Amino acid sequence: MLEKLTLKKTIRMILFLVPLAVLASVSYTLWSSGDANLSALLDISVPWLLAAVFLSLAPWIVAAIRLGLWARFFHLPMSTRDIFEIVLANDVAAAATPTAIGGGYAKLGLLIFHGTKPGLAASLMLIGSLEEYTVFAVLVPIVWFFFPPENINVTEIFLKFMPFRSLQSVAITLGILVALFLFFRYSKTAKRWKQRLMHKDGWLAKGLSAIQKTVADFRTALQLVAAGGKLRFLLNIGFAALQWGMRYSVFTALAFGFGLDPHPVKFLLLQWLLFTLMNIVPTPGAIGGAEIGFALLFKGVVPPGLLALSVSSWRFVATYLQLIVAASLMVFIEKPEKKKAHTEPVSGETEASFVAERAGDMS
Repeated sequence: MLEKLTLKKTIRMILFLVPLAVLASVSYTLWSSGDANLSALLDISVPWLLAAVFLSLAPWIVAAIRLGLWARFFHLPMSTRDIFEIVLANDVAAAATPTAIGGGYAKLGLLIFHGTKPGLAASLMLIGSLEEYTVFAVLVPIVWFFFPPENINVTEIFLKFMPFRSLQSVAITLGILVALFLFFRYSKTAKRWKQRLMHKDGWLAKGLSAIQKTVADFRTALQLVAAGGKLRFLLNIGFAALQWGMRYSVFTALAFGFGLDPHPVKFLLLQWLLFTLMNIVPTPGAIGGAEIGFALLFKGVVPPGLLALSVSSWRFVATYLQLIVAASLMVFIEKPEKKKAHTEPVSGETEASFVAERAGDMS
């Protein structure tokens, strides 16, 4: 229930703050660039604008299909509405956290809320991440080799975004880590703390017991996937490529709408690099860092007079509009009753027989 309350607060905050952010962004763009950007904005091709909106919102459908395939595989008690709620919550919660953290905590919480055991919920998140990492690790290098964006120094750009750019910062961080290690290794006070924590009635022992159960659930889920879910995994890799391919093409559609002639594949790679850079920006939703990264990556391919408008337009369609629509949809989603936890055997002979049974069902 705590996850629901936190999510509701996040939704209310987004519905209040995002319109203000949009207004401030548009006002600054028009003020800093004069009438030229206003004219370009009014002249944008409506079909291409609608295509950009579609590319921003349609990935939710693909994400719901991916999650639905695993929900059916594990016989999870979730309806289509539940699945869409989880998908939307993931994006809504991501707006309130740094990009590297994302909305995974909301997805995990709602999976558990809808009856999935914690270990299985963690497995679903890991499986989804593995699908996406496979796409990025395989496809991006191949595509970059054949269609490398011009004038892009990846190392230089990453260094501009790294939080620890100076030797002084690195030295301070290492000094703190060494001091903590020495304290916990040799301090008598630290040893007393450890004895209290490791007592059988201590909260650490209870916590370790819960973790062991979660790990057992986690292991069972991965065994099931290995035994009978390979086809679903491969299918979801394709869906993940489609999902992120659309998300990385939002500005490509906007660029066509502004009358530019972007190379679709090269622009897709630049947007992938932009989203990657956003992971090391410590602000919620990568606010500020996303705009700076966009300007750095696209300054050589977008005319200077259109750069500010391009930043604001991309940010609005790819982020702000998405959040407003997602938060609004979640407001109208009926609040579900808490469901009974999904129970699957997780240990011993029962686990082995269950894995064998599910493998037989899937073969």
